[in-house]
Amino acid sequence: MENSVVIKSNQNGITLILDPDLDFEQLVRDICAKFANNRRFFGQVEMVLEIEGRDVSGREAAVIAEAIQLNSDITIPLIMEKNELKDKRMMEMADRFYYDSVYDNAKIIRGSIGNDKKITSDGSIVILGDVKAKGRVEAAGNIIVFGTVYGEVHAGYPDNNSCYIIANTIEADEVSVGKYRGSSEPKKKLFQKNNKTDPIVAAVWSKKLICESMSMGLIKRLN
Repeated sequence: MENSVVIKSNQNGITLILDPDLDFEQLVRDICAKFANNRRFFGQVEMVLEIEGRDVSGREAAVIAEAIQLNSDITIPLIMEKNELKDKRMMEMADRFYYDSVYDNAKIIRGSIGNDKKITSDGSIVILGDVKAKGRVEAAGNIIVFGTVYGEVHAGYPDNNSCYIIANTIEADEVSVGKYRGSSEPKKKLFQKNNKTDPIVAAVWSKKLICESMSMGLIKRLN
């Protein structure tokens, strides 16, 4: 259907206005066709996806994002769902665990934090790139890094020990959460295999700063 999918731009990315009544499988086919036909127009870009006009589940939102990515050169790391930003990777996980508040009023950095640059926020910070070796990030809330942390990151600054850091990879020797500072070397369970695609979590647990793969469930234990 020609009008089943309407694409509009917003300050962070794109908004899809979807037909509320169309069968979901047909809707996905329409989305695929729409973006395939407009691949050159959008080019290679990273965008936040917002969905309007239709109530979709977290799983459906992830399917829509994947359909866009497969039929264009667009990368979608974040999805706006019911006025909350969600990490697309988490929406695809089998247990459908979401960060309930990490993206509320978060400062979104569309790119990397360069050397000798300092970024601060009185809430959470979402970085759609890396934190370079001489870069520094301080957030009163949580810190989410879609790339690699090489520099200094301090979540819960200066003394909120209930916050956490999540990064695709952490190469910095140490990270800080609240009053705690410690090694970023991820801990592993006995016989656990390394999973380089699994994001890393750093948080305070039992009065210690620990760092481990997200699949080990630290975030769930904190919430």
